[in-house]
Amino acid sequence: MRRLVRRAAARNKVLFGFMQGGVKHIKKGEKVMASVRRQVSTTGTTYFQAVWSLTGKDGTTKRQTKSFSRQADAKAYAAKMEAECEKRGIGDVEKQTFIAFSERLLAHWQARGELADTSLIGYRRNLGLLAREIGHIQLGKLSPLHIDEALAALKANGGAARKPAKDGQPRGTRPLADRTLLHLYRIGSTAMEQARRWKLVASNPFKDVKAPSPGKSKIKIMTEEEAIRVYQAATRADESGKHPGMALLVALLMVCGMRRSEILGLAFDAIDLHSETLSIFRTVVAGEKGEPILRDERAKSETSIRTISIPSEFVPMLRKHRTLINEIILKWGKSYQREPLLLFPTFGGAALPPGVLTLRLRKLHRQAGVKGVAPTHGFRHGMASAMVASGIDIKTVSDRLGHSTTGFTLATYVHAVKGRDKAAADQLGKQFSAIMTAADKP
Repeated sequence: MRRLVRRAAARNKVLFGFMQGGVKHIKKGEKVMASVRRQVSTTGTTYFQAVWSLTGKDGTTKRQTKSFSRQADAKAYAAKMEAECEKRGIGDVEKQTFIAFSERLLAHWQARGELADTSLIGYRRNLGLLAREIGHIQLGKLSPLHIDEALAALKANGGAARKPAKDGQPRGTRPLADRTLLHLYRIGSTAMEQARRWKLVASNPFKDVKAPSPGKSKIKIMTEEEAIRVYQAATRADESGKHPGMALLVALLMVCGMRRSEILGLAFDAIDLHSETLSIFRTVVAGEKGEPILRDERAKSETSIRTISIPSEFVPMLRKHRTLINEIILKWGKSYQREPLLLFPTFGGAALPPGVLTLRLRKLHRQAGVKGVAPTHGFRHGMASAMVASGIDIKTVSDRLGHSTTGFTLATYVHAVKGRDKAAADQLGKQFSAIMTAADKP
């Protein structure tokens, strides 16, 4: 009898050891991995449960189970969950929300100093948009379904209305463009991938979400007639005294194809009237609240710092504008900002907020009856297309725009100019007629 009891106890000990998977009992402050246990239902059916749990830093334990009909399946699942628990590394990670992690990640990126200020501003803005929908969700519980629903909600009304809100009323909303949604998806995926590398989550849920597909948008450029009307509207703004220098600003955008940040950062020390050139090495970008940030550094790449030629017709316009700025300085006094002496500043010589310039150019477009053309980049696209249509080589066009490759210039900034296809057909027709004439000769 004693021998039978000892054998039964030994069998139970082996079975108990297998069921526990070598994991000790839960104690306060100790991580619990995974185990398997045998259960019997009310109908007498035997089944097996995979059990796993995480112990937080405060000693509390959260346990979860999953049932299987086969012991081998339960054991395999328990091993899988144990591995995931080990990968996560931090016991209370599931309590950390997406918005809390985003702030932690942004602080990490800022501390490393590897990203430009404008990049950090953009990342903070995009993570903030995502956080409006998924910020309250704990990292460990964030699922692909949450992300899909968030992107759908943001697409419907994620943007702020362009019209200002009425007194006491909240600002309206507008749909987000698919390209903006793609930016949100990418930064969200980057954030969760970092969480995975830090072993805060077992996997990146964005990997199982289909990325938004914006497609290639068709960009409209101004016709020659529209450009004339826009310049006339800018001239009227000059004459009214409301926005001095607007005609010169539009002229520079049309002929030089400068970015918004570059035209706002242009100062008189970057202009050489004798050689009829201007150098681009300063930019004005928008901060988190739209405030202007003047930077004397590379704008996007080494090719962004460049010197380009200007037409001779611009020299008297620039001299006249310098005289106007000098008059404003005399009226303002010593507090006027002279370092650098910007061509298109706001009050007191300070940098003009980029958003303000966009609003002013949109107003000019409305006055000129121009629709569907981007306020500043529309000039840039138009200049590039006009240069190519005039027969200027693509390398010169690319250098003038400040691009690193000609391929990017061709793919992004060169558009078909109305009437040029017929001109090309006529030219090819003349060549073909010459071939036919030569072929008819005996």
